[in-house]
Amino acid sequence: MTGSPAETPQQALRPGRIIVPGTARQLGTFGLFAPAPGQRRTLDVAGRPLEVKSAEGDLLWVGFRELTGAAAPARDFASLAVRFREWVVDGLPSQAGAAGSPEWQQFLDVVDLLFAADATLFAIGPGVPEFGPDSPLSRLLRVESDEELPAAHRSGS
Repeated sequence: MTGSPAETPQQALRPGRIIVPGTARQLGTFGLFAPAPGQRRTLDVAGRPLEVKSAEGDLLWVGFRELTGAAAPARDFASLAVRFREWVVDGLPSQAGAAGSPEWQQFLDVVDLLFAADATLFAIGPGVPEFGPDSPLSRLLRVESDEELPAAHRSGS
């Protein structure tokens, strides 16, 4: 029952999406626009540099490879999870490159941290792998084509 005291923490999470493949139209529906090269920044994560595509206002946009290659445990991203309330992680690997890899586990640990901080996550990739109900990604709605976009959010002709 929505809004009831018995509502689970999973149901109370801020909205987020897994967007496959991540077309401009899909992103625009959610108010997201791929950052320009001039928006790149280097942030500090517990004394280590993190290269991001954009870090403006409440939005942090980072690539999967950069996020998981930061050589920092997921808990070190806690200050960024508080500072940036919306995260976009693009470049998620396909099924073949993801399952069971240390990078994928690092990503899932960061996802857990983002959910604990009540941040909104948009995960984008050309073929985001399937995952089980125990995965933190099961909390996100999946959009796999332009046809699945809500009609109220479509713009243009």
